[in-house]
Amino acid sequence: MKRSEKAQVGLLGLMLDLYDAIPDLKPEMAEFGKELVTAMSAFADVDFPGVCTTRDQVDEVVARFEAEGRDLIIVVLLTYAPSHIALPALRRTSLPILVFNTQQLRAVAQDTLSYETTKNHGMHGVQDLANVLLRTEVPFQLVTGHYADDTTLAEVKSWCDAARTARFVRRMRIGQVGYAMEGMGDFGLDETAFLGQVGVEIHHIAQKNIAERAQAAPADDIAQQMAFDREHFQFDEGIMEVEHEANSRIEWALRSILAEGGMHGFAPHFVAIGEEGWLDTLPFLASSKLIAEGFGFGGEGDVTSASAVAMMHEMAGAASFTEMFTMDFSGNSTLMMHMGEGNWRMARENEPVHLLPSDLGLTPVRVRALLLAYGLAPGEATLVSLTTGPGGKARFVVTEGEVLDFPYVADLARPHHKFSPHGDLSDFLTRYSLAGGSHHQALAYGRWAGTVEKVAALLGVECIHV
Repeated sequence: MKRSEKAQVGLLGLMLDLYDAIPDLKPEMAEFGKELVTAMSAFADVDFPGVCTTRDQVDEVVARFEAEGRDLIIVVLLTYAPSHIALPALRRTSLPILVFNTQQLRAVAQDTLSYETTKNHGMHGVQDLANVLLRTEVPFQLVTGHYADDTTLAEVKSWCDAARTARFVRRMRIGQVGYAMEGMGDFGLDETAFLGQVGVEIHHIAQKNIAERAQAAPADDIAQQMAFDREHFQFDEGIMEVEHEANSRIEWALRSILAEGGMHGFAPHFVAIGEEGWLDTLPFLASSKLIAEGFGFGGEGDVTSASAVAMMHEMAGAASFTEMFTMDFSGNSTLMMHMGEGNWRMARENEPVHLLPSDLGLTPVRVRALLLAYGLAPGEATLVSLTTGPGGKARFVVTEGEVLDFPYVADLARPHHKFSPHGDLSDFLTRYSLAGGSHHQALAYGRWAGTVEKVAALLGVECIHV
C-alpha cells in the first residue's frame, strides 16, 4: 500500500489589521510566512494563502483548507493579532489545530530596533488566542520555539506526522477473516465503539469469497508470485510445487479482496479457517508478504492489532506484527514471535529469509501452510498496543526500546527477535500489564512514542507510555 509521505498542512498566518497603516509590514510578514513554509517543507506540504487580518479572510482561508482536505491547520501569529478574528472559524472547523508560537527574531539585544519588536510580538497574540480557545473548549495543540531551531521543528514535524496518521486512522478499514479467537479477551471488541472512538471500520471477509478468488486466480499472476518467492527466499528442500501454488493462490485472493474493498489491513483466525474448511491452507505466507506491502495484520482475528500495524505503517513507513512470547531475564529482553506472520522486509540483512512449512499443526488444512522465517534487523524500535481500557474506552499503550542483535534460531522456524525495553525488563513488563497492554503489538523501527501520544490526543483516545 502507498503511504502518505508528507502531512498536508494549511498555514493560517495572522496579523492585526491596524498594522496595514505600516506599508512595509504586511509584505514582510508574508515573506515570514514563506520562510515558515520552507522550514517545514521537508515533512509537510504547506498551503500559505497569505496574511489574514480580518475575520472574513480567516473564514475564507479555513474553508479553503477544509475543501483541500488538509490534515492540520498551523496557526502562526506572524505579529500580533487579536483572537476574535480567528475564533469563529477555528470553532467551526473539524481540522486539528496547532498553534505555533514562533517569530523571526532569535534574540533581543541592545541594538534591537523598535520596528523589529513590532514585527516580533506575536507571543501575546498566542496567549490571547490560547485563552479564548480554552474558554470555548476548542481542542488545540501548542508548540513554542524558534522556527529555525532543530528541536522546535522536530516537535512541529511530530505533530504533522500525528495529524497525517490520525486522518489515516479515521478512514481505516480492516477486514476480519473468521472471528476473534474465543477466550482471548484483551482484543475483544465492540465494533460500534471502536468505529465511534477510533474511526476504524471493521468488515467481515467471507472465506467462501477467498476460496473462489483463489481458485480463479490468473495463472500468470500466480507464476509471477512464485517466481518472486524463489528469487527472494531460501526454500526448504521438502516444499512441493503444489503446496507453493496453493499458498500463492490464497495470497493473490486476499490481496485482490483487500484492494477492491479499500481495506488497510486484515485479521484472519487460523481456527476459523480450519473449522469452516473453505480454504486449502492457512495464510501465513500471504500475511508476511502483505504486511511487507504495507497492510496491517492481526493474528487470531485481532482487528485491534491489525489497526495498530496499519497505523504504524503510515506513521513510520514500515511496521510488523509481533507478540511478547518468552522472558529473557538474563538478557533484559523478551523473545518476540507469533505463529508465522511478520514483515519480512525488516529481516536481518546478513541472513536469508527462509520459506518453510509450518509445523504447528494446530488446525486441519488440506495443504501444508508455508511461512517465512527470519530474525529481525537490530535497531531502536517502538511497540504499540491498541486495546480497550476501563469503561470500554479505546487505549494506546506504547513503549520504546531496542531490537537486539540476535541471530536467527533455526529451531524456532518463524519470524522472531529479541526486544529490550529502556530500563529494567521486570519493571517494564509489570507496568505494561498494569496499563492494560494486549498480548499482540505493532512494531516499527525508530522512536515514535511521542508521535503515538499525539495521534491519541488528536483522536481523543487515552495513551499510556510505559
